[in-house]
Amino acid sequence: MVIDFRTRPPYKGFVTEGNFFPRPMEDNFRHPEDIPGIYLNSVGIESARTGDFELYMKELEESGIDMQVVQGRMVRPGMARVNNDDVCEMEQLFPGKFISFPAVDASDPEGAVKEIERCYETYHIRGIAMEPGWCMPPKYVDDRSLDCIYEKCEELGLICAFTLSVLAGEDLTYCNPLNVQRAALRFPRVTFTVSHGCWPYVQEFLGAALHCQNIYFYPDFFMNIPNMPFGDEFVRAANSYMRYRMMFATSYPVRPLKQSLEQFMELPLEEEVKELLLYKNAKRLLKL
Repeated sequence: MVIDFRTRPPYKGFVTEGNFFPRPMEDNFRHPEDIPGIYLNSVGIESARTGDFELYMKELEESGIDMQVVQGRMVRPGMARVNNDDVCEMEQLFPGKFISFPAVDASDPEGAVKEIERCYETYHIRGIAMEPGWCMPPKYVDDRSLDCIYEKCEELGLICAFTLSVLAGEDLTYCNPLNVQRAALRFPRVTFTVSHGCWPYVQEFLGAALHCQNIYFYPDFFMNIPNMPFGDEFVRAANSYMRYRMMFATSYPVRPLKQSLEQFMELPLEEEVKELLLYKNAKRLLKL
């Protein structure tokens, strides 16, 4: 079994309301030096070019991935703001295939709490997604104004999923692992998951995760892409003390589904560790 802990499929609002699709491909760029590094050498991701959901489901079927966590996005206007009903509908329509994490807007904490309550009562969600570095104005994840959101997650037993890296905020300070550590220490009964693993602050983040048992993460393409700087640090951590708190993720549509899994399988991970990251840790965390 394989569980992908972060995807944003080309479904309804992800296509019509956000800025995920169409995703630029290498042949859209006139000069190779203009291609974003995270898009390089992408294979088998035509669904992202077209925003075609049926094609996505075909790619998913051929990928070897059995289940995915669909993480919504609710950030500043002009970026991706996906209706949470579209996010949660996927789990209703495809039970056993998708698990929905609706997103909340960190710029409106009180509204975020109401939205969490609505989604929990309506859809029985297991977690939420939040990107404070991209709200308006941007916030750090340990901003005290967000405490009411974390309190609600603690009350309802929900996972709080962050996206934290150089790609998820106005500057590098918004992915500083100190911010995650402070939030995790203030709310030790809340499970925080981190996409991208605070790249490029990889060593510092691994230190914060060592200190805080309630921090889980999935480096996705920052570990899966061959020769990604600092990716070997994630692998070493997985083979040692982080083996029970890491998960596999593709972060589609940034990277292809099948190719992401194939590149993950090429990493020098212990066989037991591969099983933990591919499904056992996620299965335990999601209470499947």
